[in-house]
Amino acid sequence: CAYELLAQIKANSLNVGWIVLATGSSGTHAGILAGLHAAGSNIPVMGISVRQPEDKQIALVHKLAESTAALLTDEPLGVEKVIVDDGYVGKGYGQPTEGTIAAINLIARREGVLLDPVYSGKGLAGMIGLIEQNYFDTDKDVIFLHTGGAAALFAYSSQLAVPAE
Repeated sequence: CAYELLAQIKANSLNVGWIVLATGSSGTHAGILAGLHAAGSNIPVMGISVRQPEDKQIALVHKLAESTAALLTDEPLGVEKVIVDDGYVGKGYGQPTEGTIAAINLIARREGVLLDPVYSGKGLAGMIGLIEQNYFDTDKDVIFLHTGGAAALFAYSSQLAVPAE
């Protein structure tokens, strides 16, 4: 995925400052980090935690990213490359926040893209929150990595229902 992402960034002449994704069990976050590291990319990856505090998530991601990167390159992947924001977890895993629901509705109405309330919805809510806080450089592109999960929408239909405008 990291190599494909880098190829698309190059093909589209993007000036990417950050990649943002939801981080939970750590596989996607660790894999992207390991792939970017092996490819020699310095694009930072912001993981929006969907389940636990920052320090625990960093340790979980780093353990898997480090062992995965070791299969791809001799260069060690330092823990400083693992960046996590736990400000959007809310009450916990599988419990969408108001921001999550707002992000899901925003992207569905504006772009027709479906996000789940467990991972991608929280991740997008986190990215929107960080943009509102001016966290990212405004002269660089930010990529949101949507990893799927739309099937989970059905389990949360009562929480996500919005009256027609």
